[in-house]
Amino acid sequence: MRIKLISLALVVFLFFSFKLYKVLTPSMSDKILPGDYVLSYQLTLFPKISTSSVLAFKNNIPNDNSTYIKRVIASPNDTIFFKRDFLLVNESKIPHDIIFEMMIEESEYPDSTNYFSAKVYSEYLLSRSGEIENYEKYILDKEQALIVPEGHYFMVGDNYYESMDSRFWGFIPKMNIKGRVVWIF
Repeated sequence: MRIKLISLALVVFLFFSFKLYKVLTPSMSDKILPGDYVLSYQLTLFPKISTSSVLAFKNNIPNDNSTYIKRVIASPNDTIFFKRDFLLVNESKIPHDIIFEMMIEESEYPDSTNYFSAKVYSEYLLSRSGEIENYEKYILDKEQALIVPEGHYFMVGDNYYESMDSRFWGFIPKMNIKGRVVWIF
């Protein structure tokens, strides 16, 4: 009887630890395609989140109940440098969509200053990221960069040009993360 109870408890634990999602957009193409299913497990099982993990999460937009699947490109205390057509996260170069050309102030592109600077973009990202106290301390103005706040992650779709992600929403708090993707089918 004891073995049956332990087996039942294990089955119940595993059942509630895993979640299945259907992918609807091409934001993670070529790895995960629209129509694919992904299986994720709750982070309570294996709580460590590392850069390059693919996670299921909620964004910070009020009344958006969607679950998103994106890759972690920056973890707490990583530095993100903003350039006209790419992000530099520590040593990794992440391409930008054309919309970001408007956001970065660079001396060789005087037209870009008509929009807004990297400092203003950094403030925008941090202000969209939920309850981050004293977020100004994470902005490195002279470097046109910012530091990822403690307890937050910067998520981007693998298909950079077809992805709404942290570049628009800001940082994702750890409490919004539902699980790590472990299987794609």
